Amino acid sequence: MAYHTPINHKKIFELVTDLYIILSTDLIILDVNRALEKASMKTKEELIGHYLFEVFPDNPNDKTANGVSNLSKSLQSVLTQKKSHTMAVQKYDIQRPDGIFEVRYWSPVNTPVLNSENEIEYIIHRVQDVTEYMLLKKENDTRDLLTEGLQKKVDEMEVEIIQRSTEIQKLNFELEKKVKERTETLLKREITLAEQNQKLQNQNKELEQFTYITSHDLQEPLRSLISFSELLEKEFSDKLDGNGAIYIDFITKSSKRMRALVKGLLDYSRIGNNKELVETDCNQIINDVQDDMTSIIQESEAKITIDTLPVLKCYPTEMRQLFQNLISNAIKFRKKDCIPEIKISVTENQNNWIFSVQDNGIGIDQKDIHKLFIIFKRLNNRDEYEGTGIGLAHCKKIVELHGGTIWANAELNKQSTFTFIIPKL
Repeated sequence: MAYHTPINHKKIFELVTDLYIILSTDLIILDVNRALEKASMKTKEELIGHYLFEVFPDNPNDKTANGVSNLSKSLQSVLTQKKSHTMAVQKYDIQRPDGIFEVRYWSPVNTPVLNSENEIEYIIHRVQDVTEYMLLKKENDTRDLLTEGLQKKVDEMEVEIIQRSTEIQKLNFELEKKVKERTETLLKREITLAEQNQKLQNQNKELEQFTYITSHDLQEPLRSLISFSELLEKEFSDKLDGNGAIYIDFITKSSKRMRALVKGLLDYSRIGNNKELVETDCNQIINDVQDDMTSIIQESEAKITIDTLPVLKCYPTEMRQLFQNLISNAIKFRKKDCIPEIKISVTENQNNWIFSVQDNGIGIDQKDIHKLFIIFKRLNNRDEYEGTGIGLAHCKKIVELHGGTIWANAELNKQSTFTFIIPKL
């Protein structure tokens, strides 16, 4: 099997013999390679972070100097047209560390790098130092000092420059083509993703509407079924045999359980209807939840320990339901002859609040952990523990409504800890 060593683009950038400057769109120098450092007689520290024409000004002693003006026009053309621009050979003197300007001639090309939105991220300024060639060319024109050997060297350099310019133009064309193809591909993907996202949002809205209408419309016939079964039991209980009474009791209990399931489904569909985020004190939410659950807390003698909780932006009604469901579950699924102990705590990092609700209840079998948050998925016998199996599905939807995640750590016959993350807004 062939092995390909990964390409180190940064190393290549540093070692190429052509001179490169990477510029921001406001012409601040972002990076240079070693060849540019050497040719400009300046270090990276003297260049990076500085305005291009601050470190490369025109020669004040040359009244005909127009390097800054020409380069500025070329860069503005790139920023406007979003296309590469190849400049004619420029006389652009370089200032030495001692302040004296040296005569230099350059062959520059300015190339934009576009992002997925077809906007310029930065500009690559590539130049070749053709000073030696231009000086020899001038000497050739005067024909004073040029020998046959120098003429040959000039010719060779001219051929090399032409060849390299041709190669660079070809590479620039290929680069522009690849950038264009990549940009078009990204745009197509973004359009497809946006269409799929819109389609999914429409389907979710239709599903929520269907769920609401269905669960709402089911309540009326269920109320009638429960009412008439109770009337039947009240008026005819003395005329029914043993089996008849059992049948009516079964109908009543099944209808009430169905009503609870429909109500749970309706509540589930309503989560998130109020889209207004409100600055909310979680301590007050817990106090309100405990007030609502006073009866069950006193009956079970539950001990609830609560950390100081944060004030955060959330959907208050849904957040209250989240805590109530988790506390209610912790009390409901307690061990027999064991006082429930519940601890609510919170930690934070730079971006999130991390809440946990820990209990000392019956625990959860590891093989069932993945089923916890599935709607109507019960893990315990209905006769032993009441409920519809929708409470934790509510919790998951509420946490995801806030942009967070929820999970459980538990073992059978040991404590359970439900942890959920609410992002800071």
